[in-house]
Amino acid sequence: MGETKKETKKSASSNAGKAKSKRILVADDNKAIRDVVSGILHFLGFEVALAINGIEALAVFLDSFFDLVLTDLEMPAMDGLSLAGHIKERSPSTPVILLTGSDRETVLKKVERGPVDSVIFKPFSLEDFQRTVQGALTSREGQHGSVGAGQKKI
Repeated sequence: MGETKKETKKSASSNAGKAKSKRILVADDNKAIRDVVSGILHFLGFEVALAINGIEALAVFLDSFFDLVLTDLEMPAMDGLSLAGHIKERSPSTPVILLTGSDRETVLKKVERGPVDSVIFKPFSLEDFQRTVQGALTSREGQHGSVGAGQKKI
């Protein structure tokens, strides 16, 4: 068990140096989720911008450059699917990952042919989260990325 923890820490810290120039936008109306996701991304070495809903996230996105967008599905003012659609209209190559605690089957039906690249279901493990984010970023660079075991690439 001790070896697994060491490998996880090594993996996360070894990716941190490579990720420093990557910028990620996180949109979630739940402050606790924003804080946790932001903390994980900072730990992994990413630059993070936060938004409390889809409208704010779109304004932030249009004002700057982001390598990836992580968005909650259910938010006031504009939900995550609408936000993903607006982002893909303006920047088709920007990966959008949906974070959700909603029912897996229902969500997968909603996003099947939509603008979302991957879905992370809450609760998630650090390893799956990191794998999904890195996979989306690698895909953006034109390579095949991987998706976390508990996650779904659309």
